[in-house]
Amino acid sequence: MRKKSVQIRKFMLIDSAYKSRILRGDKVTTIRYGSYEAKPGSEVYLVVTPSDTAIAKVRITKVERKKVRELTNEDAKLDGFSDVKELLRELNKIYGDLYGDDEVTVIGFEVVKTFKDGIPLKWLKGLNYREPEEIARLYLENQEKLNFNRETDFIMRRIYNEGLGKAVRTFGPKRVQQALLKVYHGLYNEGLI
Repeated sequence: MRKKSVQIRKFMLIDSAYKSRILRGDKVTTIRYGSYEAKPGSEVYLVVTPSDTAIAKVRITKVERKKVRELTNEDAKLDGFSDVKELLRELNKIYGDLYGDDEVTVIGFEVVKTFKDGIPLKWLKGLNYREPEEIARLYLENQEKLNFNRETDFIMRRIYNEGLGKAVRTFGPKRVQQALLKVYHGLYNEGLI
């Protein structure tokens, strides 16, 4: 019986310990225990745990299955480690003892966009993986077709002009999330997204 693969379609979870390495470009792969499927060329959100916050959008550049014993120093360097021994120590910490015949998947990626303030994953899911800035832009382009209160208008303008973080600091996360969801559904109902 063939093992099932884990599908990567919308986002990949990464431990927050790797955030700075990824944003600096020192880590351009992630090595996962088992079989993973992702489509090279597709774009997914990179979400750090435990906060479940999207820090970047990345393009998948490669997906390669290997046995643990086939991992090389080059694999380690692309994953942000000095050599394969350091990489294996980290993989063993994460997954427990790995053996030479165990299968791993090397997923290469390139950062195409970073999110300075991060986007909560549950917000992305609620917006059907649309970014808050896109919702705000579509709102401003189509506000004559939409009928929202002044507060929602102020929040969308703040997101568009100054970013999500500034809007959250000004209005609070709950009000910003509610405004985004309201506008998303309004845009959807008007056939604009």
